[in-house]
Amino acid sequence: MMMVSNKIFLLLLQFFTLLYLFANTFASTEEATALLKWKSTFKNQNNSLLASWKPSFDACSGRYGVICFNGRVNRLNINNSRVIGTLYDFPFSSLPFLEYFKLSMNNFYGTIPPEIGNLTNLICLDLHANQISGTIPSQIGSLVKLQILHIFDNHLNGPILEEIGYLRSLTKLSLGENFLNGSIPASLGNLYNSLPNS
Repeated sequence: MMMVSNKIFLLLLQFFTLLYLFANTFASTEEATALLKWKSTFKNQNNSLLASWKPSFDACSGRYGVICFNGRVNRLNINNSRVIGTLYDFPFSSLPFLEYFKLSMNNFYGTIPPEIGNLTNLICLDLHANQISGTIPSQIGSLVKLQILHIFDNHLNGPILEEIGYLRSLTKLSLGENFLNGSIPASLGNLYNSLPNS
């Protein structure tokens, strides 16, 4: 009886391992496709730094600036990569495990889409030194795990959002060198962990 139980246990273990691998492969393929679709919107698609972004079933296999954890895209770091493009077609809903989103010192323009709020696992959002305009979307307030928010040195306008003051995990906040106006929300006083950088 004990031998049968061990065999059943081993069969179940193999089944769930294969199921896990299949699920991660499918997710990685979806993420790879989504990132390539976003790259296809760049004005400089032949960017040599992003030459490793080629069709593949695996978003985690040797792509510049893409770091994965457990087979899912966890970090996207293409700082200072001479990218010219927008965030409009970024696959926000296809990257649910993204924690680090670093696109600073490029030529991203246009607004920050409200879909940014779909990145609920985000710890770091660094978009500084781009050409991003418009207002800060209120959906930033739903990024409750956010610890670092660097959106300075852009062309953002409008008020500083009250919602930013409710991001309890925030430790670094940089909003300067924009065209923000109005008063500083009292809610920013809630950010006792935050040390402004600019």
